[in-house]
Amino acid sequence: MVVEIDGSMGEGGGQLLRYSAAISAITGVPVRIYNIRAKRANPGLRPQHYAALSFLARLVDAETRGLRVGSTEVYFRPRRRPQSGVFTVDIGTAGSVTLFLQAVTPVLLAASGPVTLRVSGGTSVKWSPPFPYFEEVLVPLFRLWGARVKARLVRRGFYPVGGGLVEVSAEPSFPLSPFRLETRVVYQAVGGVSYVGNLPCSIAERQKRAAEGFLREKGLRNIDIRVDCRTPARGRGTGIVLWARKGEAVIGGDSLGERGKPAEKVGGEAAVKLYGPLRRGVPVDPHASDNLVIYMALAGGVSRILTSELTSHAETALRLCSMIAGAKYRVDRSEKGDAVLIEVEGAGLRPR
Repeated sequence: MVVEIDGSMGEGGGQLLRYSAAISAITGVPVRIYNIRAKRANPGLRPQHYAALSFLARLVDAETRGLRVGSTEVYFRPRRRPQSGVFTVDIGTAGSVTLFLQAVTPVLLAASGPVTLRVSGGTSVKWSPPFPYFEEVLVPLFRLWGARVKARLVRRGFYPVGGGLVEVSAEPSFPLSPFRLETRVVYQAVGGVSYVGNLPCSIAERQKRAAEGFLREKGLRNIDIRVDCRTPARGRGTGIVLWARKGEAVIGGDSLGERGKPAEKVGGEAAVKLYGPLRRGVPVDPHASDNLVIYMALAGGVSRILTSELTSHAETALRLCSMIAGAKYRVDRSEKGDAVLIEVEGAGLRPR
């Protein structure tokens, strides 16, 4: 039975395409995705989507049709369990490394043995999380569901050059376990990294000071933001990623520099993004929630996360995981409207 997926469903972006192929690769259920990215100005597969689906097809020896840049319809039928090994992928130009990893990481965990993956592309790219957010916020959250994964940055890559490099290692982790992050917390400490590539270190220092200033005005005192001007980089750019941890809870906020954008604004934006979920005391920030849905859906039993809002990406991911993985879900908003509880009853799926 082939699951038919309308690529214009919900927010209709690349996440739907990536998650569809990832769940198919794990479960062995063939999918046909049509109207791919129909709501975008440039619909169809872009190079970064092609790179992700091509790699997944390679892992599971998938039969594919329509797998080419520009295609608005793709058929994907896995023919084996994801394979172990050492792999190298070049997304090309500044295609987002983190969006690529969003798709492939769950599949790496379903492999028959250890996997080592080296991916080159953009590590700080607009409209996608910078790599430090993936490393410091998402990976620790994935591990709560039983994911045995590590990630490290080798070289930064900025738009439009790309050329960044990251290494990911994963070990078989299925069956995933359900987990609940539903209790509000009081964050007392903030960490972070303010970085530049091939630009003066003073820019990173200014970003750091702006973020610290905003957070101190809000009453936070335990702030530790390091400045990184030494990591090798391709292209020129800046960015800052902040995070707050309390027990198993971890939330993040980030911002990227761009031409004509003062360093103070970059640092301030990241602090504002972090402060939203921080002042509400939620254990998961909104962006992380849409990344966790697939793990919640694949795990056996009931998982719950509390976040500050339900994003369109999370809503689409919930619908998609219900269609392909058979997960059941519900969403409850708090009486004050300042938090959202996402509950997913996963199917406890195992790789096929």
